[in-house]
Formats: sequence, structure tokens, C-alpha cells
Amino acid sequence: MRLHTVFVVTAIALLAGAHAASAQEVRGITFGGLTGDVNGQSYPGFGGGVLVDLGQRWVSAGAQGEAFVSWPYFAGRGAVFGQGNLAPGKLVNPFVVGGVGFGEDAGPMFGGGLEARVPGQRVGFRFSVEDYTVRFNGFDGGKTHHQVALRAGVTF
Repeated sequence: MRLHTVFVVTAIALLAGAHAASAQEVRGITFGGLTGDVNGQSYPGFGGGVLVDLGQRWVSAGAQGEAFVSWPYFAGRGAVFGQGNLAPGKLVNPFVVGGVGFGEDAGPMFGGGLEARVPGQRVGFRFSVEDYTVRFNGFDGGKTHHQVALRAGVTF
């Protein structure tokens, strides 16, 4: 529970500390992909979010939401996260993310991926792998479960 609180406080501090400046870039994300659950099943999912560069192009803060489908049922999850951009301003920018998810199958989140876009252009492509971890202290002896999400999308 303490780790969850640390992630939430860190994410809120990153998002609340952002002030409008001409150097800050705000960009949207839309994506689709597959999301796993604690039982090892995968579901198609779709969603979107926003990323804000925090004064330096190598660090961003973001929020996203997604819905996943097991027809006729839908479930949702949101997340706030920090993103480290490893090659900002390049054609291909690898990144790492860490934050916290809330909603269905939520928990601390970490992962990474690639953004590809021509420098100076708004539209690009984004591919990511994110792992939402949950620890159950029940019948399985306190095992940590991983819920991996594979995503492909567009930035704008």
C-alpha cells in the first residue's frame, strides 16, 4: 500500500508542478492493443491520453485512459505516469514510463517503448509495453501478478 501511495503522490506532484511555458509541448495519444489480466487472459483495448513536456524535453508527465472488451462486457483503467525520453527531438525516441493505474486490474505501472515522428511535426507513431503489477496476499501466498499491455497508437 505504501508503494501505491508513493506512486500517486509522485504522479500528482509531476502533473501539478507543470506550468505553462512556450517550451512545453502538449501532445495527445490514441492507441489500441491488447491488455492482460491477473488470470493470464488477454483482451482487446483502446484508449487515449495526453503527454506534457515538463520544461526539459527529456522528461514528460502524462495521463491516459483505456477500455478493454470481453464482449458484451467492458472494463476501464486510467493511469498517471512520468515518462523519460531517451532521445528527444530525434526521428525515433525510445522512452521509459513509470506511474500508477487505477480502475480495473490497476496498480503500479512501469514500461517503455518507442515514439517515431519527424522532428518539428505533430503527428507520429507510438508503440509501448506497460506492466501493471498487483500483489495479492490471499490463497497464492502473496504472489505478484503482472498485467502486461501492448499498445500501438498515434501521437498528435
